[in-house]
Amino acid sequence: MYENRIRHLEMMHETLDKKIRGLESTGRFDDANMQTLKKQKLALKDQLSELRRKQYEHDQEVGHDE
Repeated sequence: MYENRIRHLEMMHETLDKKIRGLESTGRFDDANMQTLKKQKLALKDQLSELRRKQYEHDQEVGHDE
């Protein structure tokens, strides 16, 4: 039910993670910008957790074991 949205958010999370790691590896980044990126990444993680919980609950209701 939520699979497509979860995949989309996972891709966005991975993209942000790569961007953050890239900036950190260069040592050239604005602290405020880095903080914003990390907050966005955390927000995506929270959304993913919520959707995965909803997906699990939905699967339990309809009898799926995944």
